[in-house]
Amino acid sequence: MRYAEGMNTRKYALMTLVALAAVVAVGLRVKSHLNQRAVRIDLSPAASRPVVDLPTVRDYVIEPMVAPGEENAGPRRIISLAPSITELVCALGMRDRLVGRTRHCTWPPDISNVQTVGVLSESNYGLMKLLDPDLVLATRNSGDTLANLTRLGFRCEALPHEGLPELYSAIEKLGALCDRPKTARMLVTAIQADIERLQAAARASAHQPRRVLVLFGELPVPPQAVFVAGPGLFLDALVQYAGHTNAARELLQSSQGEIPLEVLRILDPEIILEFRDPVDSNAMADAYAAWSRVGDLQAIRLRRVRSVGGPEWLSAGPRIALELRRFITVLSEFD
Repeated sequence: MRYAEGMNTRKYALMTLVALAAVVAVGLRVKSHLNQRAVRIDLSPAASRPVVDLPTVRDYVIEPMVAPGEENAGPRRIISLAPSITELVCALGMRDRLVGRTRHCTWPPDISNVQTVGVLSESNYGLMKLLDPDLVLATRNSGDTLANLTRLGFRCEALPHEGLPELYSAIEKLGALCDRPKTARMLVTAIQADIERLQAAARASAHQPRRVLVLFGELPVPPQAVFVAGPGLFLDALVQYAGHTNAARELLQSSQGEIPLEVLRILDPEIILEFRDPVDSNAMADAYAAWSRVGDLQAIRLRRVRSVGGPEWLSAGPRIALELRRFITVLSEFD
C-alpha cells in the first residue's frame, strides 16, 4: 500500500483542507506506526483467492433461543419503527407479536406479511391506531416521532443503537420491557461468543492490516463527498474486529461524518467498503471509471471497492456476528 511521504505533510494538509471544506471539528490522528510500503497489486480473480476459514454463525432472527418459562411473556401486539428493532423482536422469539413495521424492515423473509406503517419520519399514525399496539419501539434518534406517538396515547420506548455496547443494552432493555430477561441475556452471551470466535479466526489468518473506509450506501456516481462510519459506530468496531483499521479514525471525531473529495484524496484508503445489493458489474465499472478521474486513489486504481451487503446491514441488530463474518470474508480477499 502507499502512504503519504511524511507524517507532518499528511497531518497539516488534512487539517487545512478540512478547515477550508468546513468539516466538523476534525482532529487529525494519523497513526504513528504508518510506514511507507510498496503497493502489492493483485489482479487475480476474486474466486481464486484464499478466504480465511471462519466458524459458522447462527441467525438468531430466524432461529431464536427462548429461555424456558418465557415463551408466553411479553406484549401481544408490537409495532417496530426500525429494521434493527424488528430483528431484535424476532430474536427474542416474538415474531408472532409484530403487527406493524416500516417498509425498510425486510428481515426475516416472512416479515413481508406484517403491515407496513410508513417510515419513521412519515409514520401513518391513523393506521397505527387501528393496529392497537401494546408497545411501539423506535431508536433513540427518532426525533419528534416518539413525542408525537406519546401524545396520541401510544406506549412508546426508545432503544440505543449506534455501537456494540448500545446493541447489548438494547437487547437487555427490550428483554426487560417484554418480560424476557433470561432470553435477552442468552442472546447477548451468544452474540458475544460468536464475535469472539470470529475475531480469533481473523487473528489466526495472519493477514496484513489495511486502512479501510466504510461508506453509508454505495460509492456515489458522479463522485461527490462521501458519508462514512467513524469511531464508536458498530461498523468501525467490525473493521477492527476483522483485524484492520478504519481510515476515517484518522479524521473524524464523531461516529459518522462527511468527507469531501479533496480530503479523501489525501486520506487515500486502501479499501472501500460499501452497501450495495445486488452488485452490478456494469455499475461498478462505471463507478471505477468515474472515480479514476478524481485523483490517484489506490482503492480505485487497484479495484478495491467491495460490497458487504444491502442497506439492511446498516443498523446494529442481532445479526451483528453474521455481518462481522461478511466483513472478514470480504477483506480476506486482499491478504
